[in-house]
Amino acid sequence: SRNSSSVRKNVDERPVKKLRPKKPMIAGANDSVLSVVQMLASKRGDAALLVSPNGELSGIITDTDVTRRLVVKGLDASSTSVSKVMTSNPTMVSMDDSAMDALATMVENHFRHLPVVDGKGAVVGLLDIAKCLNDAISKLEKAEEKNSNVAEDAVKQMASLQGAGNTQAVMLTQLLGPLMSQAFGGKASPTLRSLLSGRPSTIVSSDMSLKDTASLMAAAKKSALVVDEGKLIGIFGFKDMMTRAVAKQMSLEFTSVRTVMTPNPESVSPDMTVIEALQVMHDNKFLTLPVCDGEKVLGVVDVMDLIYGCGGINGWRSIFDSAMEVGDDGSETASVYSAGSKSRRSRNSSSV
Repeated sequence: SRNSSSVRKNVDERPVKKLRPKKPMIAGANDSVLSVVQMLASKRGDAALLVSPNGELSGIITDTDVTRRLVVKGLDASSTSVSKVMTSNPTMVSMDDSAMDALATMVENHFRHLPVVDGKGAVVGLLDIAKCLNDAISKLEKAEEKNSNVAEDAVKQMASLQGAGNTQAVMLTQLLGPLMSQAFGGKASPTLRSLLSGRPSTIVSSDMSLKDTASLMAAAKKSALVVDEGKLIGIFGFKDMMTRAVAKQMSLEFTSVRTVMTPNPESVSPDMTVIEALQVMHDNKFLTLPVCDGEKVLGVVDVMDLIYGCGGINGWRSIFDSAMEVGDDGSETASVYSAGSKSRRSRNSSSV
């Protein structure tokens, strides 16, 4: 459960600070939802950590929370305290806790974000699973330029974790795009088609109201795909709802999704592998990918879908392990406090 206020104390040679947590966006637990979402919109953020008057972490609010707990329930953003819609007493980790344990906590509990505190309990950072994945892939891509052995080892480790080494060897093409294109035994990475089977649909028409769209999004925990005459014409996600609608105080009952959607989104084939899809998301800094079979809209996948598609934390442990083994070579900008400095910002702090 997320409602645990205990700070994990598992010490690892590779602590959370190696994951380069983002600088946290902080607001007061008594602030209005409107003021918090407007702050997030101005800083291109998707989650805020909420603190009590004495500075202790009280909760976290994400773009998803805004849709599920404010929009769907018809609450007014300007008169509702953020404490009414936040997740109280969220699970958190310290900078010195095990990085792998932190990642496992996020994956196993479906947490996109995980607050980071210092030894005194003060909020110092925020882990974002999408940023962690992007950073890991970027590090391995750079390492591939210097030493192909690191990438090859990651492939072999992932293969063994996915149950490889059975009877036949399977060649995977474009494994993590330019990072690896190697052969390994066992089964190939699953396709997006396998992830979408049985998933609830969030297909909406362009004239559907934001209020009704929010209900579908909240129920499925997925972005909305805007389809007219059988063709995908737009996508509308939780961050869009927060920054383009709620923060701007639009009428959610009388505003159509057409006016705030992202038009003509890129889509991918259901026969694309999970690994290839992750590379597409990494290269384009996408958080979601619509999946279409020709013009037929099948659904949408997000970062968490892809992680689970590769076996959850067990399948991805080798990627994070290898990325942290590469280490900081001095050419990368540290994020927040990786070197104990409070003045450094992550280059990707607002891009994922």
